[in-house]
Amino acid sequence: MTTKELIYKNAIELFSQYGYQNLGMRDLAKSAGIKASSIYNHYKSKEDILLDIANELVNELKENVYPLYKVTDLSPKEFFKNISLKTNQFFEQKHINTLTGILIPEEFSSQRLKKLLHEEFIVKPRTAYTYYFKSLMDKGLMRTEDPKLAAKMYHSFFVYHFYEKYLTNDPEGFLVKDESIFVNHIDLFMKYFDIK
Repeated sequence: MTTKELIYKNAIELFSQYGYQNLGMRDLAKSAGIKASSIYNHYKSKEDILLDIANELVNELKENVYPLYKVTDLSPKEFFKNISLKTNQFFEQKHINTLTGILIPEEFSSQRLKKLLHEEFIVKPRTAYTYYFKSLMDKGLMRTEDPKLAAKMYHSFFVYHFYEKYLTNDPEGFLVKDESIFVNHIDLFMKYFDIK
């Protein structure tokens, strides 16, 4: 393991235990067994470590979640269930939960992190859903409405639950404890938009 990898690994452990704001570069250097000044040979700032954590999460999303949006040979209900239930399971994995638990409290204190998370958590899913809803509308399988607004309506439910997980006193397993609420949301949405 390189020194940079050790700093990164220790940063995840320490940030998740003590909080990002409660640690400085000196603490991270000490945890890696290097001089405080030496850490800057590997990371220019603590925010750069935070962004590396965010990029690890993004890479995991690209590998495990984004491909789900391309599985369009399913019925609409199965398409929705496949994405929502597997995405919830993804975010409940121990390592992903740790990464996200570090990032969420810091998203408003770092403009670069805020921009990245907005793109990955909001814009990309909304764009994928907009495209999917437009294709259903074009085929006559969904009531014709503004597909982007429909995407916002649909996706907002999941964003709400995602953030509620990190605001609750009992976040462990929050997204998978009651999967029926997600299935009920899918049914209600499909009924409202007359999705066949």
